[in-house]
Amino acid sequence: MTVLRWSAALALCALLCAPAAAMEKPDSYDPGIVQGDWIKPADILFIGDSESLGYFGAQLYRSLSNEPDPKTGKPLSVWSFWTCGSDAATWLNGGTSYCGIRTCNGAGDCARDHGPLDRPGRVRYAALARYVEQVRPRVTLISLGSNALTQRAGTFHAYYNAYLDIAARLGRAVQQAGSQCIWIGPPQPALKTKPQADYERFTADLGRTMRAAGCGYVDSNPLSDRKYVLARDSEGIHYSGAGERDWEARVWAVLRPQLLPRLGR
Repeated sequence: MTVLRWSAALALCALLCAPAAAMEKPDSYDPGIVQGDWIKPADILFIGDSESLGYFGAQLYRSLSNEPDPKTGKPLSVWSFWTCGSDAATWLNGGTSYCGIRTCNGAGDCARDHGPLDRPGRVRYAALARYVEQVRPRVTLISLGSNALTQRAGTFHAYYNAYLDIAARLGRAVQQAGSQCIWIGPPQPALKTKPQADYERFTADLGRTMRAAGCGYVDSNPLSDRKYVLARDSEGIHYSGAGERDWEARVWAVLRPQLLPRLGR
């Protein structure tokens, strides 16, 4: 594998992705990272959107990897795959990333593709159920929902029930593939992106939907703060480093009590 170089033209992605570089091993890229020998069995599979490409995903990956297995006492192994622009539908059926991915396999090797000016800029990834079958995780973490919040009001409301249905199908697909699941809801967006009432209704309904589908749920509404949304972020969903640190710490405190009993089964 070759070491990736940062793309100066992708300033925003560099801002969001840079904290993840603190992983123990250097980032590298190989066309086979979304398939083949790169995919290794792990205790936990952790997938997400661009919210996970920065400190939030990197630190939650560390928190998970440093947690002792309740059965063996050894550190948990984690296979992660985060790609910007993804959401329930792309993970249900498979999708294509044009703007950046990061993945770490069960052996702790990490790879990153920052975007269209890096090669390859277009990376096709499989349906989540396929990764579950290959990784064979005991628990799958799904951190999605922010991209649904960036839709215009008319599209958001028209698509609302369909999104919840697709999310439930994704959760059931994970379980049918042999893994338990926990969904981490999206953090508070800027008010210009979604009114508070719309966001709170969405996160509450998403939680009820996922629990009914058999998954655990972490509601990020009380665990995040929209004051941390980057002022120059056109989508109004991406947080500063301080905001991601605070969000991750609060999420981990709520996630861990849900995760450990599932791992102990």
